[in-house]
Amino acid sequence: MAPAKAGKYEYRPVSLVRLRQQVGYTQTQMAQILGVPANTLSRWETGTTTPDAESLAAIYSVGVKNGVTPNFFQKRKAMPKTSKSRTRLVVLWDLRNWVALPGKVAQDDRVIRQQIRKVCPKASSQLYKAFVPSHQAWVTDTLQSLGWRVWDLDVEDVHDEIVQDARSDCGQEPEITTLLLITQAGDFDDLIRELGERNVDVHRIASKTLYPAQRFL
Repeated sequence: MAPAKAGKYEYRPVSLVRLRQQVGYTQTQMAQILGVPANTLSRWETGTTTPDAESLAAIYSVGVKNGVTPNFFQKRKAMPKTSKSRTRLVVLWDLRNWVALPGKVAQDDRVIRQQIRKVCPKASSQLYKAFVPSHQAWVTDTLQSLGWRVWDLDVEDVHDEIVQDARSDCGQEPEITTLLLITQAGDFDDLIRELGERNVDVHRIASKTLYPAQRFL
């Protein structure tokens, strides 16, 4: 569970790792003591997710009981005010529920690139990915001709693939990375929050007309 709103301080994943090592527990042992799955503890230690207040209190108790006083938070680094100084751009286009009519894909591509020039004009590294449900696979050739990397997927697999790719593609040098997420679906709030906390500059286009781009800080 991640904080609902970014503040002056941020969770330090390394603090949990150091505490566990100082008290001499493995991940499995620590997870058992806290009553959580081992993969949950692993995500806390890597910073993929953040423990909630109750979990942090339990971890604190484990530390104090073993003579260790943990410091879970550090002052948040200042974030760039705009994305205009960022040089890495990742564009992920979710074509679920998208009206992909003949000729419209190329038209939408032009509008997307207009938005990119406004959002991230200095991007020297650009990655374009389109996630196409299998029933719309006929748009694949058009997208590829326009410079998109295309994933043809079963519709139920699209969301998880986008989340996985967003984390992977934006995980490298997040402080200079802008993500433009183009989607009609409304199930990416947790991903947007997570990437924002990692200092990725996230924008989402949800309008059928592709205007305007909505920015998330």
